[in-house]
Amino acid sequence: MKKSMKLITAVAAVFLLAQPSLFAERGGRMSDDGRGHEKRCMKERGGPLFGDPGRMQKDLGLTDAQMKRIAEINRDHEKKMLDYREKLAPKEIHLERLLLEDSVDMDKVRALLREISDLRMELQLMRIQHRLEIEKVLTPEQKSKMKQHRKHRMMKPGGPGPGM
Repeated sequence: MKKSMKLITAVAAVFLLAQPSLFAERGGRMSDDGRGHEKRCMKERGGPLFGDPGRMQKDLGLTDAQMKRIAEINRDHEKKMLDYREKLAPKEIHLERLLLEDSVDMDKVRALLREISDLRMELQLMRIQHRLEIEKVLTPEQKSKMKQHRKHRMMKPGGPGPGM
């Protein structure tokens, strides 16, 4: 009895530890396809760096050429992100299956968690690279305004959210 309780506790702990990062990947809120915040940003609001492209164009004084280049960067970023999400999703499903087995093989779980962690790290690095690419399009004055905008967002309840 004690052995099965320990096993159940270990499986529950692994599962619970994996869950926060699943929601962090999706911005804490999930849409119908599970992509949440990032999809809304890319499709509805012009990209993860900009909440409202029109407002940001006005606030930062972006030119039409800058807006066009940022849209291209966002499109390229979205394509790269899709590639990684296609790699990540089957691994997350496989992890769930492993955890639902009668006898959980912790070595397999550990190896799979490492693979998932590596993919999530790559996704995060891609987000950082994306932000840096967009910043290259901005003038020093626009970068300064963007930093002020970020500080303002961090002070709001709920924090900055992904991409900021």
